[in-house]
Amino acid sequence: MKLTRRTPLTALIVSVTLLSLSAMLASAETYQSKLERVDAHYRAGEYTQAKTLLGELATALPDNPTILRWQGTVALALNELDAAITALQASLAKEPDNAVALNNLGTAYSRKDQNDLAAAQFEKAIAADPEGFEGHYNLATVLTKPEERDRQFAEFEAALKAKPTEFRVLVGYGRTLQLAGETKKAVVQYELARTTDPKSGALLVTLGELYMGLRNYPKAVELYEAVAGLEPNNVTAQLQLGSALYLDGKFEEASQRFATGLALDDKSFTAAYNLGLSLMRLDQTDQAVANFRKACDLDPTSTAAREQLASLFIGQKKWDEAIAALQALVELDPQNRMAQTNLAYALMSAGRAEEAVKQWEQVVARFPEDANAHRNLALLYFRMESRDAALREYLYALTLQPKDSEAHNNVGLIYLKRDNLAGAGVQFRQALADDANNVYALNNLGVTLERQGNAAGAREQYQKALAVDSNFEPARKNLNRLGG
Repeated sequence: MKLTRRTPLTALIVSVTLLSLSAMLASAETYQSKLERVDAHYRAGEYTQAKTLLGELATALPDNPTILRWQGTVALALNELDAAITALQASLAKEPDNAVALNNLGTAYSRKDQNDLAAAQFEKAIAADPEGFEGHYNLATVLTKPEERDRQFAEFEAALKAKPTEFRVLVGYGRTLQLAGETKKAVVQYELARTTDPKSGALLVTLGELYMGLRNYPKAVELYEAVAGLEPNNVTAQLQLGSALYLDGKFEEASQRFATGLALDDKSFTAAYNLGLSLMRLDQTDQAVANFRKACDLDPTSTAAREQLASLFIGQKKWDEAIAALQALVELDPQNRMAQTNLAYALMSAGRAEEAVKQWEQVVARFPEDANAHRNLALLYFRMESRDAALREYLYALTLQPKDSEAHNNVGLIYLKRDNLAGAGVQFRQALADDANNVYALNNLGVTLERQGNAAGAREQYQKALAVDSNFEPARKNLNRLGG
């Protein structure tokens, strides 16, 4: 008889139990190691690899809240917002008080511009972890309505209590204060952020802009110098520094920065224009003209550059160049009163009377309430012996500006030339009421009185004119003729 060996039942049961426990332990190790690899990929920014591993884990453990939370977190990093929301909601169904999942779900909603939903999640995260940083910080970032501002400030302060030197909170709080018009308080927050990250170019630029707004130009210069030091080939940094130096009255240094900006980018209108301004302040007129010309070439629609060009040419009495610049400016901006007026003046100064008349006529047509324009048009008419037109313009100018000694004097002259002595006398006296030292009106009143046969009165007026200006020849000749 063949003998067989029987395995005890208890031994089989123990063996099976041990085998199952070993398999479970092996499975647990695989789960943990894969999660560690997910975390490593996530921290390295390798989100696709992390997503693949999570897919493998989710196949084996589809309802695991940790895996679901990780899937939502990685989807958020990939900006797959709908997938992130689905996974995080599933995770929270298992662990409703998990602050990480609540914060991430709120972040997904905020990226979809659903701030009310986001705020609700962040409030739950705060309830789950009252001392936690992320919930308070995240909630502060989505409280953007004006009526929520006090709450927003409170949440930033709570976040800062948790992490007093956290750069993003200091910057976020500063930005909120800036938007609220609390510029000086914003500066304090940004300066605190600067101590945390002194080489943040964006922060330095923002601080520089605020100091510029506060007219603290030396401080703005300091900040923009730091930016330019970090990025010496950054055109914008050079131009910002140049602007701060210019406003601080350091025109030579400003011109150097603008020149550097133009060397880095010879197509920069701002660099050429601002360099022209700096050179103007340094009385380097020809170089300023060259840069304003370059600015006009770079931006033919720029009215500012043509205004500066025209101003320089007028100062140099280069009337033809001034006229050309002003004509181009008027073509670009027909409603620019200064350009229209300066063009008329330049045409007058260049001796181009007929063109000047047409230009002044355009000015008074466009700007009928401009008393000086009417008066200058009247003066040109007067010089061209168009006395009716001159009288009309002078009288209209006087309705706009009644106390105009020169206009009253010239109206009086027109009346005098027409032998309207009474009318002339009224106008000359009104001119003197407006300006008692108007030597022309004094002399002209003397002539009027002399023609009316009042030699003593005429002599008195000539003497008054000479008392104002002893070298005024018309009055001297008239007085000598009367034997005074």
